[in-house]
Amino acid sequence: MAISPDTEQIDIGTLAQWAGATATFFAVLVALFKDEFLRWRRKPKLCLSVSLAPPDCHKTTLTYVVQKTAPTYETVDCYYLRLWVENAGKTRAERVQVFVAKLSRRSADGSFKNVDQFLPMNLRWSHAGSKAPEIFAEGISPEMGRHCDLGHVVNPTVRVDVGDDSSASWLTDTVLVLDLEIQPNTRSHLVPPGVYHLTVRVAAANCPPRTHVLELTLTGKWFDDEPQMFTDGLGLKLIS
Repeated sequence: MAISPDTEQIDIGTLAQWAGATATFFAVLVALFKDEFLRWRRKPKLCLSVSLAPPDCHKTTLTYVVQKTAPTYETVDCYYLRLWVENAGKTRAERVQVFVAKLSRRSADGSFKNVDQFLPMNLRWSHAGSKAPEIFAEGISPEMGRHCDLGHVVNPTVRVDVGDDSSASWLTDTVLVLDLEIQPNTRSHLVPPGVYHLTVRVAAANCPPRTHVLELTLTGKWFDDEPQMFTDGLGLKLIS
C-alpha cells in the first residue's frame, strides 16, 4: 500500500512537534532544577573514622581543681579517645555536630541491649579555644577535618578526686567518661567495664546525618604503658 505525500508530511510534522515539545520540557526541567542538582552534586560529605593510636587516641594529662585552703590545680595521667571528622565533599560543611544517639551493652548471650538510662546528646569538639564547650563546629572545608572528643579514662585511684566517680563499686575499675555537651545529673555519661555499641550521627546544617556504630571495650584495667592500655585495657573501633 503506497503512502501519499500528504500523509508522510503530516507524520513528519507531528514528529517535529513532539520533538520540539520534548526539548522544551527538558529545557524547563533544567532551568527549574539545575541549581538543586548542582548543590546535590557538590554537597558536603562528612566521614567519621577512629584509630586507637595517636593522634586520635593517646595518653595525656588531665588538670583538675583541689579545694584546700585555696584552690590548687593538680594533674593526673589520662587516656583521651577522639573521633576524626573529615569533609570528603566539594562544599564547606556548616555548623557541624556529632551526636551520640544510642548506647547499648553486650549481654551474656552476646546480644546488645539498649542502656535505657543513657541520655542522647552531642559530643564536644576537641581543642576549643574558649572555656565553654564547642558543640557546633562553625565549618569544615573540603579535604579538611577536626577531632571530636569521645571521652577519657583516668586511673581509678584518683577518679573520685577528679570528679568522675559515680559508684563505689567501680573504685577499682576504669570508667570511660563520655565528653557530652553537659554532664547529666543521672551520671549516664559514665560507662563502666563492658562491651558497648555507640550509635553516632554526624550532620551539618547543609548536610544530612550519617549514622555510624562504634564498638567500645572496657576491661576495667588501668595500665601506665600506652600500648598495653590499648591492648589489654580498652578497645575502640568503627564497625559501620
